[in-house]
Amino acid sequence: MSKREVDVAPSQLPSGRHGLSRDYVQQSQRARLLGGAIRVAGTHGYSGMTVTAVILYAGVSRKTFYDFFADRESCFLAALDVVLERGLRGVRHAYDSAEAWPERLRAAFAWMLHALAACPQEARIAFVEVLAAGPEALTRRDAARVELASLIAPGFAAAPRRPALPPLLPEAIVGGLSEVVAARIRSDRLEQLPELLPELMYCALAPFMGPTEAAQLAGLRRGTAARG
Repeated sequence: MSKREVDVAPSQLPSGRHGLSRDYVQQSQRARLLGGAIRVAGTHGYSGMTVTAVILYAGVSRKTFYDFFADRESCFLAALDVVLERGLRGVRHAYDSAEAWPERLRAAFAWMLHALAACPQEARIAFVEVLAAGPEALTRRDAARVELASLIAPGFAAAPRRPALPPLLPEAIVGGLSEVVAARIRSDRLEQLPELLPELMYCALAPFMGPTEAAQLAGLRRGTAARG
């Protein structure tokens, strides 16, 4: 995912008579507002995402903002939807590009980590500022985690001895790995995210495959799995 792929704000419309349809103008204005929300919230946090800041970035009037959104929360939620939908779509596409479950998971994790590292504003919205935006934002975050957990659930069938594992294990794995990722985002260490791939893979695989096979499949170097 490149910055261009996640930047939902197109170029500002030409002034004066331009012959563009009303629908096109409205779509452009809404997209620019969402792009402004992503840029402002991703840079200054949800607390800094004022209506004034968003409309200044988007190049639209305050009236136009309220034509689309009731308040800044509804604007943030719409921007969050864009970030989560595009992120999940990319993860799913990467996951579907492989066949064996461990390799599917590796492809999905690798895509996600590189995308987050390349898109710090979107990463901060999805993993950090979502916590400040209220219960509805958390509901949407949780729904995204459920979808990610569905990518780990095939581990039950892939487990060689089918051990008696709790059904909530995929959800717990996603929650734990999300916190690892969020910690790097909060401390502005996004460039480290792609380097986490082997260890995150090990954490996801080990409960199903056992530590030895998980280490091999994750590509951990000798001694890495044992460090504190």
